[in-house]
Amino acid sequence: MNSTNDFWLIDSNFVGVMCFYKDRDYSDKYNDYIFIEEGIIMGIYGENPPLMKTRKKIVIEEARLLWQKLLSEGWQKTNKEW
Repeated sequence: MNSTNDFWLIDSNFVGVMCFYKDRDYSDKYNDYIFIEEGIIMGIYGENPPLMKTRKKIVIEEARLLWQKLLSEGWQKTNKEW
C-alpha cells in the first residue's frame, strides 16, 4: 500500500482511521477502483501504526460518495504520521 497517492481520514474520536488509495493493477478499461482500508489507532496518542482490520475495493464514484459522507459525519482528513 505505501503509496504517495493515499488519502487518510480519522474519526471524531481519533480512534478509527480509513485509507483510500488507487491501485492501477485493479483497474479495467471501464472502471477505476479505489481500495479502502479501515483500522484503529494503536498505542497512546497513536505513536504506533494503526491496526488495519478490513480492506475493500469499490469503484471510484462510490469511493467519492463515501468520502463526502464520512466528512459530513465528522471524520477529518489526516496525514499518515507513523
